[in-house]
Amino acid sequence: MRDMKLAMALAGSVLTFAAAAGAQAQTAPAAAAYHPTVDDWVGVNDAVDNYTLGLEQHDMARFDRAFWPEATIIAEPEPGKSFTMPYRAAAMPPPSAGGAPGGPPGSPPPGFPPPGGPGGPGAPGAPAGPGAAPAGMPRVNAIGNGNPPWHLSLSHHFEFQSATRATHYGYFVSVYPDLATKITTVGLPGHYEDVLEKRNGEWRILQRKTVIGAK
Repeated sequence: MRDMKLAMALAGSVLTFAAAAGAQAQTAPAAAAYHPTVDDWVGVNDAVDNYTLGLEQHDMARFDRAFWPEATIIAEPEPGKSFTMPYRAAAMPPPSAGGAPGGPPGSPPPGFPPPGGPGGPGAPGAPAGPGAAPAGMPRVNAIGNGNPPWHLSLSHHFEFQSATRATHYGYFVSVYPDLATKITTVGLPGHYEDVLEKRNGEWRILQRKTVIGAK
């Protein structure tokens, strides 16, 4: 009889503990997390690809589909120097390139004036508008001539913060083939840091940061 009472007491303790744990689990807030769909993954990759292919194929319509109209590019041509420009300035060709988009991926060459500098954004006489480049922008590439580069994307890493916001980190290197000399110059490597936004079911880049060389 004593053993039966002890067993019943233990069983009651177990049931009481289980009930308390269940109540705690019901009141604990669920961890907030967004699980991207296949369409989300395809959409962010399309946005990044539209940038590179738009440049390579000289297709401005495709290049525009990579960005939202108000998108900007923050370029860091070297450590400690950065400037911001409308995204379309990255596709403006150097005069000697025959109208082909040029410059390193996502930014004009080192030496471009910083914000507030001669011809920089906000400077007197600088053009305005989403497709305008600041006045005085050097129209040569990163190695100092008019040869258009090949943009080689090396990797992509995406993270989704929500159903409408994601980030992208990707490495690149540019090569500059010279058909006259049969010499190809390899430019400095770098990486992209993108913020992407989804609107009406479509992902595009809202901000792209291009860092040339090491951090």
